[in-house]
Amino acid sequence: MLKNILFVFVFISVAYGLPEHNEIYKQKQELEALKDELNDFYEMKELEYQKNKKQLEAIQKEIEKSEARIKKIKEDDQKVLDEINRVITSKAMLMYDKMKLTVVINIFNNMINQGKLDEVFDIMLRMKEKRVMKILKKLDSKISTIIMQKMRIVKSKEKEK
Repeated sequence: MLKNILFVFVFISVAYGLPEHNEIYKQKQELEALKDELNDFYEMKELEYQKNKKQLEAIQKEIEKSEARIKKIKEDDQKVLDEINRVITSKAMLMYDKMKLTVVINIFNNMINQGKLDEVFDIMLRMKEKRVMKILKKLDSKISTIIMQKMRIVKSKEKEK
C-alpha cells in the first residue's frame, strides 16, 4: 500500500510538474530565439557601421586631398601677389626717387594720415639712403622715429641671414 501511495504521489508530482517543465522549456526556446534574433541584428548593424566607416574614411581622404590642393593654390597665389606688390613698390620707389622732395614728403604725410605707414616704410626701405635721410628730417619726429626703428630691425634681420 505504501508503494501505491508513493506511486500515486510521484505520479501526481510528475503530472503537475510536466506542464511547468514544458513551460520552462518553451520560455528557454523563446529566449534562445530572441538571443539569435538580437545577434543577427547586431551583426547587421556592425556590417552597416563598417560600411559607413569606410565611406567616411574615403570622404575624409578626399577632403584632405582637396585641402592640400587648396593650400598649394593659396601659396602659389600668395607668391604671385607678393611679386606683384614688389614690382609695384619698386616702381613707386623709382617714381618717388625722381619726384621733388617736398612732393614726396606731402604724399608720405597723406599716406601716414590714412594709416598706411607700412606702405611708406616699404617704399622708403627701397630708396637710396641719402634720400631717405632727407625725407626723415622733414617728417614728424614720432613718425621718423618709428620708421628708423623698423629700418634697424630689418637691417639686423638681414645681417642675421
